[in-house]
Amino acid sequence: MSLSIKDARIFSAALKNARKKRKLTQAECAELLGHSVSFQKDLERCRCSTSIEGFYHICRTLNISADDCIFQDGHNRTGSTYQTLMRLLPRCDEKALAALAAAAAVLADGLPAEPPEDLPGSQT
Repeated sequence: MSLSIKDARIFSAALKNARKKRKLTQAECAELLGHSVSFQKDLERCRCSTSIEGFYHICRTLNISADDCIFQDGHNRTGSTYQTLMRLLPRCDEKALAALAAAAAVLADGLPAEPPEDLPGSQT
């Protein structure tokens, strides 16, 4: 099964942007990714698609957010604070995650959030 035209365009734009951000030519990028220059050009022109393994390899190697390619919600996550935060989350314990969730709720909604019960200073 191949990608839809919209998905292929999203991925090819992300690939091209990541390549240009790293100041790589198509030939240099193809070499870095381990495929031919013609395949690189075809990917960037939406003339072909890659396997899931290839997609994963490209995203990891060029630091492309797979979320940006799959979930188009208008947020650019590649190289952003969002991505930095996502990389930090696995290092947090449950108490820290609860604090982050409460803070994010306040910032996202502008509404006061009740502090998690196990945080210092919270009312029980």
